[in-house]
Amino acid sequence: MSSSMTPFHFDVDEDYARQHNEFFRDAKRLQISAAILAALMILAVVALFVFLGPTVTSFALGITFGFFALMCLIIIPILPRKMGAPQHYYNMYDLAPAVVAKVNARDVVLLSLVDATANPDNPSRPALAARPVTSIPGVPREVGAKVPSMAVTGVQTMHSKGLFEEISPMPVAWGTDDPAVWEAAEKAIPADQWAALEGFVDLVDEVCETKRNLLLLDPEKHGTRG
Repeated sequence: MSSSMTPFHFDVDEDYARQHNEFFRDAKRLQISAAILAALMILAVVALFVFLGPTVTSFALGITFGFFALMCLIIIPILPRKMGAPQHYYNMYDLAPAVVAKVNARDVVLLSLVDATANPDNPSRPALAARPVTSIPGVPREVGAKVPSMAVTGVQTMHSKGLFEEISPMPVAWGTDDPAVWEAAEKAIPADQWAALEGFVDLVDEVCETKRNLLLLDPEKHGTRG
């Protein structure tokens, strides 16, 4: 079983993706939170000068609160540009198998078999990545349901030894409502990867207990690339 991921490109429905892709919905919520926090900081500055007047304390706290308000306001327009358009976002990442591994009252937990290696010239390092999601169009809320997804790579630090410390599955079904694309994505993933992932479903709780929902697997037992 190889843990290397699969390139897969399709035409993303931009409006549909912004409605269903929870990465973009999370970013929108972050923008709203930043705006609310900035407003609270500005109100705090006004209150300081109303109740304390132009004192050393009010100026010191006012500058601090004002700085945080400014940072929050800067985040609001930068965040969408940082993420890019939905099509660009899907183009950035490779395809990986994912399944519904746990069904909760308000969400389901996706479990994906990914390659945590940050340098493609190095041997692969198989890993399991988990992410709770509220809904996936066309996917039943049942354990084992297949959810072909893009493996969105995140944190990598000096201490990670060339490995990603965070990877999240991003369902193809969040990018298009075309069942033919969903089926093509599922078929593009090698059968041995689907079979291997099915054998790891019972590890979902262990994956969720890790710091960033990413559990490294033993490459000697679970295969390498190259």
